[in-house]
Amino acid sequence: MKFILVSQEICPRCDRARKILKEIQKELPFEWEEVDMYEMLDTFTYLGIATTPVLLIDRGDEEYSDEDVVFMGELPRKWRLKEIIQDYLKDHRS
Repeated sequence: MKFILVSQEICPRCDRARKILKEIQKELPFEWEEVDMYEMLDTFTYLGIATTPVLLIDRGDEEYSDEDVVFMGELPRKWRLKEIIQDYLKDHRS
């Protein structure tokens, strides 16, 4: 199970997202990686995203849809993001 945090260099919300994901990762078995938004401009354009941070579900095929967007721009509270990740892990166990 992997998530992609799409961020940009000058982004205070991206720093906060990174911190929250690291905290949640201590409690839940999931992976995430961070990529710069410029690496995903085609995906951003396709999905109509114009802000960071964005957390995407990585299904391994690099074909993202609206269903793969966990959040964009505004961060959910830590407890809510943990619930979202927990639910996704529960629904997608191998």
